[in-house]
Amino acid sequence: MYKMPQPISMMTIDHKARLLQNRAGLMARAGMILAGVFLFVVILLSHDIAFAQTVDQKFDGADSQANNKVFFRPIPAREPGDVRIGVLAFRGAEHVYKQWQPLSDYLSGQIPERRFTIVPLSLSEVESVVSNETVDFILTNPGNYASIEAKFGVTRIATLQSENSVLVGNFFGAIIFTRSDRTDIKKINDLKGKSFMAIGKNAFGGFQMAWREFIKSGIDPFSDFSQILYSGFPQDAVVDAVLSGKVDSGTVRTGVLESLAREGKINLSDIHVLSQRDVSGFPYLLSTDLYPEWPFAKLTHTSQDLAQKVVIQLLSMTPDHPVAQSGGYSGWTVPLDYLPVHNLLKELHISPYDIPVKISVNDIIEQYWDWVLFALILLLIGLFWGVRVEHLVTRRTRELSDANNELTNQIAEIKRLEDIARKRQNELAHISRVNTIGELTASLAHEINQPLSAISNYAQGCVRRLKNLSGANDGESRDILDAMKRVASEAERASQVIKRIRELVRKSEASMEEVDISKALKDAVEIIQPEALRNGIVVEINKTARPNSIVADKIQIEQVLLNLIGNAMESTMSASGPRTIVISTATNADGEVVISIKDNGVGIGEKDAEQLFEAFYTTKTKGMGMGLSISRTIIETYGGRLWAEPSPDGGAIFSFSIPASDTIKPERPINAA
Repeated sequence: MYKMPQPISMMTIDHKARLLQNRAGLMARAGMILAGVFLFVVILLSHDIAFAQTVDQKFDGADSQANNKVFFRPIPAREPGDVRIGVLAFRGAEHVYKQWQPLSDYLSGQIPERRFTIVPLSLSEVESVVSNETVDFILTNPGNYASIEAKFGVTRIATLQSENSVLVGNFFGAIIFTRSDRTDIKKINDLKGKSFMAIGKNAFGGFQMAWREFIKSGIDPFSDFSQILYSGFPQDAVVDAVLSGKVDSGTVRTGVLESLAREGKINLSDIHVLSQRDVSGFPYLLSTDLYPEWPFAKLTHTSQDLAQKVVIQLLSMTPDHPVAQSGGYSGWTVPLDYLPVHNLLKELHISPYDIPVKISVNDIIEQYWDWVLFALILLLIGLFWGVRVEHLVTRRTRELSDANNELTNQIAEIKRLEDIARKRQNELAHISRVNTIGELTASLAHEINQPLSAISNYAQGCVRRLKNLSGANDGESRDILDAMKRVASEAERASQVIKRIRELVRKSEASMEEVDISKALKDAVEIIQPEALRNGIVVEINKTARPNSIVADKIQIEQVLLNLIGNAMESTMSASGPRTIVISTATNADGEVVISIKDNGVGIGEKDAEQLFEAFYTTKTKGMGMGLSISRTIIETYGGRLWAEPSPDGGAIFSFSIPASDTIKPERPINAA
């Protein structure tokens, strides 16, 4: 049984305080020497650091000046019941109030005990109001959110849902553009040696998206452009500067150009988009990858109760709601995965993934060898004194160290027990969910099996009647008879699948039989062949000359084949050229039957390959993450193995191996296939 830590007496505390006081006095003397060494190193490095800072200030100075503009109204004093929503004003304060004031009024009406107000913010003001807890919620771009999430622990509770015309989902990007009459600028590489304007170095849609595209094209915007300028908010200023000829090109987030055109301020025919992309379902001009829309986040001081009330109101807003319509969006959705945003920040080494300046030690020694020698002498003196001080400190603080170690161990034990309790609670919750799914599956299987049995009985009855009719041997009757036989056969097959599902739920034993793998593969392909033809997918089967058979449950093997072929079809749908699935059968050196299903679809990444077979993990937008997990369980039940690997020609290869029937001795009698 775990014991709680015993209280520490006042006498012990006083004794430890005296020990700390003695230690502080001794360390102070050693600190004076170490401080001298540190000061020398700082002076020594200041030259190189100053040079590196000069390079950064060339760009950060203009960026800071642009983003530190205070053009928004002062924030009034907080009244009881006030709730403030900070909004990044990428098109200025007036646009913020026009777009988001209806949301503030809506929340105030739905949560009457609170009064919500909108606070427009520049990029530099976002961190200030978050750190000072001036606002309670924040609505900002994904890049800015990733930074304040790491620094201040804000938490996203919802994601802005794009307007209905954006069929591709809740995403946005950026546009890199110039004037349409600039014949010398037709593609991104033509921007070398030209001037460029962005919102600010820390602006996600106003610079960082375009920055990543420049890097992909082999362009360093900080060295390859003749000049880079930052306008700050609103983004309209970039468009004005490009069209007036003040700069050669610029970048803004998607939707800005179309908004200005609808307002009659510009003509889209005067704009030439560089590296233009056409994404199905995305209605705006685009030059970059797409990233998740703006997150709505709560600050750490905001109560969980208030956050729950707000998120309920946001998620209940329908696309045709007047508030959403007035703001030009379709409501709100659950928080999206912002991994693409973090990947961009990592690639560009932007906060919170910024990398410190590295200074070569060899360069310092070569240029300042005399000072390095002097520093080494001081360091030796400091080390000698430090050893002496450390000896005294160690002797006088041993008791305090022992007490601290005991307390640390007790705290670690408490945390360990809490972690164990939390894990057990999560496991019980998961078991409850799985049991519920099992009960529902069994009930559904029972209900479906009845109409399938009726279909099979009716079809078999029709077959018997057709055989007894006169003229049953003419061509038309034989066709009908064959069709009815296939109906009966397929109904029986579906009934067997349902039966196996019920048996799987009841944990009953599989029906072991010798299965002709070629025939099982042929049956599975016949099932999916109509869907493949509709989608222009060619399914090829490469069989070995030697017939292959295994000992297994035929329905389960067909279930695995259908799942793998179905996944291959979904992946192949994204192929730009011919859509092909090649299924191969072979026998390996161990006498195992090997089935490989190769597609020319999107392929699989290293991270996905490691997690594909885990339960509830899926790369599909509407997948449950159970198919591959169940398939692997089935194959391993028969002593086989299921794995995935990328195809050298693009796409992926899913393979499984099962011992051939002539290499194993069944543990129980089997039926003939």
